[in-house]
Amino acid sequence: MNRRTKIGIGAAGVLVVAAVGTGIVYADEPQITGSAADQARAAAVKAVPGSTAGEVEAETNEGAAVYGVIVTKSDGTKLEVHLDRNYKFLGTEAPDKDDDGH
Repeated sequence: MNRRTKIGIGAAGVLVVAAVGTGIVYADEPQITGSAADQARAAAVKAVPGSTAGEVEAETNEGAAVYGVIVTKSDGTKLEVHLDRNYKFLGTEAPDKDDDGH
């Protein structure tokens, strides 16, 4: 194998690793920050009284849901609260494994 072929194979390998790494990063939902996150947290705590709100994610594959807020109930269990674009409560579900740290 000549030097040029080896360099080409090495470069292709780097591109594949970079593409896979990028795909993993984009598999997670984007984080919401700022006033939109603050409003979503307030709506989530209102929907699940006695809970505390954590991270807020943009929902892309959840029907009408625009925001997903991870809340911790007073008993320590976690839920993902789904809200529409007007911060209206749509429902809850168990959080994704990567959202609750497991």
